[in-house]
Amino acid sequence: MRVWKRCDRLELRMQYRFFRGLTILFCSLVFLTACSIPQVSAEDRMFVDLSLNFLGKYELSKPILSEDQPVSQLSSLTYQVPGYGTSTDGGIQFYGLSDVAIAESPAKFYTLNFNLETSESINLKDITLEGLTVLKDKQEQPLLANQVYPESIAFSPRHSVFIAAENLENVNTPPFIAEYDLKTGQLKNTVPLSSFYVPKFNESEQTQGVEPKFGFKALTISPDGFSPDGRDPFRLFTVTEKPLIQDRDPENATKLRLLHYVIADRASFLVSEMLYLLDETSQKLVDITAGQGGTLLSLEQSENTGKIYQLFTGDATDTSRIKSLKGNGIKVQPVRKKLLLDLQDLGIPLQQLSGMTLGSRLPDGSQSLVLMSEDDKNTTEFLLLSLRVGH
Repeated sequence: MRVWKRCDRLELRMQYRFFRGLTILFCSLVFLTACSIPQVSAEDRMFVDLSLNFLGKYELSKPILSEDQPVSQLSSLTYQVPGYGTSTDGGIQFYGLSDVAIAESPAKFYTLNFNLETSESINLKDITLEGLTVLKDKQEQPLLANQVYPESIAFSPRHSVFIAAENLENVNTPPFIAEYDLKTGQLKNTVPLSSFYVPKFNESEQTQGVEPKFGFKALTISPDGFSPDGRDPFRLFTVTEKPLIQDRDPENATKLRLLHYVIADRASFLVSEMLYLLDETSQKLVDITAGQGGTLLSLEQSENTGKIYQLFTGDATDTSRIKSLKGNGIKVQPVRKKLLLDLQDLGIPLQQLSGMTLGSRLPDGSQSLVLMSEDDKNTTEFLLLSLRVGH
């Protein structure tokens, strides 16, 4: 019995030494491996490595359609993703929303065809206008531009466009986001809005809701949800151009609300709402654009120029139940932003930025990004950039 006990103790000692040696070896390997791997910052883990490259500019000087209607003051631009809806074999098709508010003139959007020059360098060769589509209400009557103020447009996989309209002063029409047929302009559906966005008044003073003509300026649909038949749910994002009345601080106007919706076949619902802080040097938020893989870009206007940011919403606080964001008492995590491009570095004066959208894939494999602006003569300018993952 004693011999067996001694053998057991000896075997236990040997096993202990063996496993202790393995543990020391494993820890050493982990330490050496950790030392050899480059350290990744928290910001690098949040943001995709993106780069922007300016390719060229194109001016669209008051073009005339066959109906002898001049085209100017386009407030928003969206790209028709190929493979869904109407064929784009004839060119790269976009839709531009008109924001001209003239009495008895119907609200409408235009179909534009972009042709690229790719012989030596990639640039916009020309832009042609192919037609217009008049927006219609539930009674199939033209939606008059002096009753609503359409500001943003986004192409969807359901052969339709989503349009955000702002409320006007002295007009009893609340802001709305609605879906319209791509060809007929007929109203199809509306997106539900929280009561926080509906204007309320105490006598003549507005106490709640979006400020007239400063509602949802930015609108985009993520291409990740596009399906051949358009029945799969997809994500829609929108942001207010200025803070809600109940969110305004006297010293600044930087607190915007970014809304994230899921648009399904039979219902649409709000997933979350987040605080977007506008830069103090920026005058307004111009637009947002959703890309592949959940990327989200924003365009802010400053004096005669602008800045493009990449956004990270993963850890942002859901503010959908917070009625007022006024003051510093509300502690929330806003949407994180990373500067991608300061347009001032391009050396191009941009007096009034009005839209931003992703476009087609370029011959070099990068994704095109199109910005839209207007000068004092109402000449619409388009800037073509390439968006690439990595540098």
